[in-house]
Amino acid sequence: MSFLNTLKNQAQATAAAQQGNASLIARNIQLVEVACKEAVVYLHTLSQQLNVLRPASAGRHALDKQTVFRGLPQLNFRVDARRIEKGVKDQPLEVYDHVVMHWELHGGDAIELNKDFPPDIEKLEPRLRQSGAKVDVEAQRDASGGKLLNMRYRFPALFLASVRLVPRHDEGLVTFKLMNLDDFDTVWATLPAAEVTSTRLDDLARWIVGQPHRFLEGAQHVRRVEP
Repeated sequence: MSFLNTLKNQAQATAAAQQGNASLIARNIQLVEVACKEAVVYLHTLSQQLNVLRPASAGRHALDKQTVFRGLPQLNFRVDARRIEKGVKDQPLEVYDHVVMHWELHGGDAIELNKDFPPDIEKLEPRLRQSGAKVDVEAQRDASGGKLLNMRYRFPALFLASVRLVPRHDEGLVTFKLMNLDDFDTVWATLPAAEVTSTRLDDLARWIVGQPHRFLEGAQHVRRVEP
């Protein structure tokens, strides 16, 4: 066999592998799009029901040891889905960029917290950012020397929670980012697109309303991130 024929055989094998990869990617994109579309329909319907039911959160949402919320009413559910153009073989294809359901956790009256130790400040501020509360921060200083006496935090006890689906089209996966469902933290989990079904989403709904669920069962790369 000539060297040219050897190169020809290698090129044919490479082209076949590339074609196979392209077919796999196209199939993965289709699976992810089906999953996102089902999630959009499901979450729209779910949000309508929850806006009537106003379920209390089963989580324990803590800003510090003394400021802990239980049974927060969950209100104002809303869904947003955005699409973008993705290049496939130089041909733009419109696909989902993300699907998200937001809602509010209502904790009652406005709150004021005062912290005078740097370690306490360093612990509190990330949790306030995670909570989504609109916080007014004021540094209290000594009138003569300007020394920091304490930090004052005032905010309405209105916090945010969300479920975001992040499509990973080429891989056939969907990553879920779940914020403030159980506490002021974020849970990440990834599922094959084929597993994002009404059955799985039912477990997500159970989690939101505080019932036993199996949403994370079998999920990949599950991790909980605390602020």
